[in-house]
Amino acid sequence: MNTQRARRTTGSMLWSAWADALGFISELTDEAGLRRRLRGQPLAEPVQWTRRVGGRFGVDMTLPAGCYSDDTQLRLATARAVHGRGFDVEAFARIELATWPSYALGGGRACKAAAAQMAKPGTPWFGNFYDGWLNAGGNGVAMRIQPHVWAAAYPAVLGQHVLDVLVNGVTSHGHPRALVGAVLHALSLGATLQDGQVPSPQRWTELLDLTEQAVKLIDDHPQLGTLWRPTWETQADTSFAGAWRETVDECRQMLPVAVQTANQLRGLDGHLASNAKGAYDNFVNALELRNPEKRGSATTTVIAALTLAAAAPADPAAVSQLAARFVGTDTDTIATMAAALIGASDTAPEAPPVLDAPYLTAEAIRLANIAAGQATMPFSYPDLLHWIPPRTQLDSVGLAGAFPALAGLGWLELVEEAEPAEARGTRWLWMQSDFGASFLVKLRSRLRELPKAQWPVRRERLVDSLPGHAGPKVSPDQLTLYEDADMAQPVAETTAPNDGTQVRNSRNSAREPIANHDQVNVDQVLDWIARRGFANEDIGLAVKRISQRGTAEQLIAFASHLRVAIRRSPK
Repeated sequence: MNTQRARRTTGSMLWSAWADALGFISELTDEAGLRRRLRGQPLAEPVQWTRRVGGRFGVDMTLPAGCYSDDTQLRLATARAVHGRGFDVEAFARIELATWPSYALGGGRACKAAAAQMAKPGTPWFGNFYDGWLNAGGNGVAMRIQPHVWAAAYPAVLGQHVLDVLVNGVTSHGHPRALVGAVLHALSLGATLQDGQVPSPQRWTELLDLTEQAVKLIDDHPQLGTLWRPTWETQADTSFAGAWRETVDECRQMLPVAVQTANQLRGLDGHLASNAKGAYDNFVNALELRNPEKRGSATTTVIAALTLAAAAPADPAAVSQLAARFVGTDTDTIATMAAALIGASDTAPEAPPVLDAPYLTAEAIRLANIAAGQATMPFSYPDLLHWIPPRTQLDSVGLAGAFPALAGLGWLELVEEAEPAEARGTRWLWMQSDFGASFLVKLRSRLRELPKAQWPVRRERLVDSLPGHAGPKVSPDQLTLYEDADMAQPVAETTAPNDGTQVRNSRNSAREPIANHDQVNVDQVLDWIARRGFANEDIGLAVKRISQRGTAEQLIAFASHLRVAIRRSPK
């Protein structure tokens, strides 16, 4: 393990969650509401507090100290979908995003609308065109894409991880502001991870130049370049590349006031100046961060986070407190993205306690190991060929056999010390998953049986102790592609960071490219065909198998990637 990279990644993960938990307390309230939530105490650290959940007909629920919001929830959902072979966007969009509303703590309109659309059968991740998707320019993408950077071997360049940021983004947002903001934040975080220090204002123009160039990555992607972008341009009646440049120019226009504010906020030895509150107040007014029509814009939020982080790169707590205390702004997201940057630097102190810290730490180390090219265990999802999204939020939690489970994700145990709440036949319970994350789930008073296709995959911890369960089973994406059952062996995921290529510890086979478990992995099928020299009969067999067992989107992706691979291969 690269201990320096692991330390920076862990710091970024934990500080961003701590800042999110702090800013969550002051989100979407006024000064009087904040005083009620804190019982008159100052907002200095994440504490236990009470929040209305479930909307108008919901309940007042006690949230434990260090409880994070949708920002960290979706960040962890992204992390689970990142493995040694890249980003599993199908699992993220169809399972993670579709299930998230059942345990969401907060969440913007775009993310919730996108999740509802992804829960409808037949919605492809690159065709999530819900009503209003073109205008979705909020920070719901930028707040969740850090895992792509944490897992990147070369985080400061326009690499595959930046394309993954865009792929992740279009599953829920369509306005260039959402995507430009996400890319700018990714490149800022990547530079911090690489150098061990937050980018100074002198580098911001360079980061924006790279962000402007990132639009070309869309053209080289089979679904984004040939399906998503043409649909965007038809509905928007303009060039996407032109809209991208205009959005980057909007960011450039913010730089003078951002640079001035960073200088005013900067105190001694990497801490905030004594007049930080007044300087930040002027900045908030200049960027209209309290304006309801602009609050949550990805570009202004990312610029605000970068400004705060650059001003006090040794004091993530003070930066988070400053952002969180400005009620009326997007407190938790500005704080969490600023802290993600500072936490990745070598000047950041050790992060304070936060909810699920052991799980967050384990995920950070796993992502750092991926960046270092070391073997990791991917998160196990149900077979997407048979996956059925929950029809409603209440359908996401049910019984898998005799035991409670969150559809597609994990087995659940009741957190005994937490008080449940109930209203109109609906219950809210704090539950702990078998993989380590805590969830405040919304469920029926009497649980129903989950369809078998929604059952989570068995894992070590909880399921090993359950009667009738024979221990963890190997995830389908850990198996090789071979038809012979006796040849299906677990595979260690590795990457080679020296050249960016991916290596798989698998055995060559003369048999078919889809194993008995019926899980289709397009990347593995393409690798199998390439190793066998793109023989006509092998291509035909692969098309047949994907047609039988895969989705239409997987068949399109296979054909697009195959065309590129054949053209690049030796004659």
